Amino acid sequence: MFSILYNIIISPIELVVEVVFELLFRLLGRGYTNQGLAVIGVSLAISLLTLPLYRRADAVQQKERDMQKKLSRWVAHIKKTFKGDERFMMLQTYYRENNYSPLSALNGSISLLLEIPFFIAAYHFLSHLVELHGASFGPIADLGLPDRLIHVGSFSFNLLPVLMTAINCVSSAIYLKGFPLKDKVQTYGMALIFLVLLYNSPAGLVVYWTCNNIFSLVKNVFYRLKNPWKVFCILCATLGTILFGAVVLSGILNSTKKYVAMTLFLYCTYIPLVWSALRKKRTPAPEKMFSATHPSSSPIFVLSSLVLVVLTGLLIPSSVIASSPAEFVDLTDYQNPLHFLVNATCYAIGFFLLWAGIIYKMLDEKGKRRLSYGMVIAAMLCMVNYLFFGRHLGTISAYLRFDVEPAFSALEKLINLSALAAVASLCVAALLHKHGKTIASFTMLVLLICVAGMSVSHIYRTQRQLHEMAYITQTTAEDVETNKPIFTLSKTGKNVIVFMLDRAISGYVPYLLAEKPLLQEQFAGFTYYPNTLSHGFFTNFGTPALFGGYEYTVTEMNKRNTELLGNKQDEALKVLPVLFSQHDFGVTVCDPPYAGYKWIPDLSIYDDYPNIRAYITSGKINDKNLEKEMQGNSFERNRRNFFCYALFKTLPIAVSTAFYDKGFYFSSSGRETYDRFYKEYSVLNMLPQLTHLSEDSTNQYLSIVNTSTHEPRLLQLPDYALKASVDNSGLQTAADGHIDMEREEQIMHYHVNMASFLALGKWFDFLREHGAYDNTRIIIVADHGRGLAQFDYMLMKNPEIDVEWCNPLLMVKDFGAKDFSVSSEFMTNADVPTLATSGVIENPVNPFTGKAIQNSEKTAHPQLVTSSLHYDITEYNYTTFDTSDGHWFSVRDNIFDEANWKQLD
Repeated sequence: MFSILYNIIISPIELVVEVVFELLFRLLGRGYTNQGLAVIGVSLAISLLTLPLYRRADAVQQKERDMQKKLSRWVAHIKKTFKGDERFMMLQTYYRENNYSPLSALNGSISLLLEIPFFIAAYHFLSHLVELHGASFGPIADLGLPDRLIHVGSFSFNLLPVLMTAINCVSSAIYLKGFPLKDKVQTYGMALIFLVLLYNSPAGLVVYWTCNNIFSLVKNVFYRLKNPWKVFCILCATLGTILFGAVVLSGILNSTKKYVAMTLFLYCTYIPLVWSALRKKRTPAPEKMFSATHPSSSPIFVLSSLVLVVLTGLLIPSSVIASSPAEFVDLTDYQNPLHFLVNATCYAIGFFLLWAGIIYKMLDEKGKRRLSYGMVIAAMLCMVNYLFFGRHLGTISAYLRFDVEPAFSALEKLINLSALAAVASLCVAALLHKHGKTIASFTMLVLLICVAGMSVSHIYRTQRQLHEMAYITQTTAEDVETNKPIFTLSKTGKNVIVFMLDRAISGYVPYLLAEKPLLQEQFAGFTYYPNTLSHGFFTNFGTPALFGGYEYTVTEMNKRNTELLGNKQDEALKVLPVLFSQHDFGVTVCDPPYAGYKWIPDLSIYDDYPNIRAYITSGKINDKNLEKEMQGNSFERNRRNFFCYALFKTLPIAVSTAFYDKGFYFSSSGRETYDRFYKEYSVLNMLPQLTHLSEDSTNQYLSIVNTSTHEPRLLQLPDYALKASVDNSGLQTAADGHIDMEREEQIMHYHVNMASFLALGKWFDFLREHGAYDNTRIIIVADHGRGLAQFDYMLMKNPEIDVEWCNPLLMVKDFGAKDFSVSSEFMTNADVPTLATSGVIENPVNPFTGKAIQNSEKTAHPQLVTSSLHYDITEYNYTTFDTSDGHWFSVRDNIFDEANWKQLD
């Protein structure tokens, strides 16, 4: 309950503080000397944003004080004359006659009540802000620690909290002149409380609150002036002139920054003066819709606020979760992913009901109606943006990041802004109608019912899928959780390893080896097959053949059109484990893809085979050394980011991409941290610790699937290290200048492929060192590639296809092999079962179909490839693959020769 209240009351404020800080920090530069300026900027921005709120609060408080002063004479007389129940009844009658409630006395403390949540939000944010640690600012050595500016012998004292309190007291003395004693005691008492609370706090937080007090002091001085607006305009003009003279005339800035300085001069000088002139001349015209007799706008405000709450807190987040609930399950700490909706809804309630409601309550009748109608227009515009714009943005990860950065053309932005302008105009026209209130209320009620109904539908669909995934809470293996060895390899027998790296890019291999020559030594004995094909662009198309052979290509599985794809997938995953188990191999299977045709593998498909050990490693292996570089679980960030994602989907597309912020939504901490790559890469990095080498001569078969290469992210060059914050300025890879590396997506894919190879190289060194390398056959293979348009020789024009999509990695090291080599032989990843069993199992036969495992089909006819994008196994678990959205291609021999490709449809 406390967490819910915190997310409703405090978290929305903290989110605003965080976004403003991150924005200012980037504008100033992310150096260690600019954090202090960013903190000051945040203080100023928040003070300006809340100024109208505090001004209204001051007006309410003044009205309350005037009323109490007006009633004080007779209240004192009643209290002096009467006692007990008689006194109470007389006071109640007197208050009622003057339309006054004793509870209104709370209005006198409204500024204090407003100040507390803002203080808590700033305190929590700045106290945990990593960027402040080690950052200096003027005489302050570390903004992450108390300032300790005064030293007396071996003792040090904090000066900033004392200065903050002194400024607060001066400001209060000016503001409280003529106020009753109880108000003075309350204000000065709060100043002392803040001194105690903040004395040992990080200097960055005290700088923030000191700036708040300075702003309050300036504000109180202005309140005492006869013409504060005129003085403000003069100060702005003076500041603008100084800025213009010091920056532009100095000649030390380039032309771009001069233009910026001139713009600042314009804003600081002319706009306040023009506004001041307009204020003097303006005479408000009568507005019928804002007349005193106009009906209350409360229902309109509440309904429109609820529409925004349900839209951003429930509908949009639930639609993402419902699309793939398993993606939002954290195996290390299982929780129903619907708990993200609770947090998103709390944020939405805080923004659109609580704080908007507080503002609404403090406004006069005219202001209330304007805010109500503004909320109606905002609700309509958000719905239009969500339903009709920015819909096809590609695949989004569990961390709410798209595979490809969302981008919109100038024409799309223009169309969006035109549509929004048209909708806003229609809303204004409807609101100005004599039945505007009725129209607005009915429209908002209908919208609320619709978005609530769609949200319930998404939640029901999610719950239904989660019910089918009840097995995931039972897959935790003690060996995995404690990072004990989970698979065994023999030092004296034969080992066969099939290691699938999801989406590993074959074309990178020459550049990886050229950049890190040590890899050639570590991968000694491997043969690299660049001329390798997969039969589809995604895991559901590529893995059946990879694990089961040519009986499980897309076309062959489609021929078995009376069986569900999920059943055929499970059968393919069991072919090699069951076959090797039947030939007295010890068998271990890790993370079989789509087992049970579920995103999180259902290991129960091996329950009938007690000799097969099956584990899930993904998300259950934590490398403590890597964890030190991380700053928290990104699933925790999702508690904040689901609401931010909803805002991104409802904002005009002209500004939505800026708010998207490459999927970080202006997060000031945890950027690029504890992501899915970390979870997968931890497994690779821990392979030596997870491997038990036995003197037993029992042969071993091991199947491992790892998706590190499927989770692109930037890593720190030159070591491709996993860091919370990456800065590769001036650093390059071996592929730069040779293949297309312009887009961040291309760079990130190269980085994670290199990191995966480096981790595998260390594992191979471990096997060598302990005498388990030469007796081991290792097949490293991918299920498919990725169409990144990086290799010119893979971009076919007739037919039009990027071969990189279906060019998976394939590298094979046989028993006793010594040298690294490259073969141009035509291969497919369906060759893996033949490669794995060759010379180890005589005349291997598929235990489920009775057919021989061999690869003659590869050359008997051209291989067929589908470009379908129907990869979602939860949506497309039919008896045949749905390839209606793509093309079919045939290819044979050299896949890099355009003449060998043909589009069949």
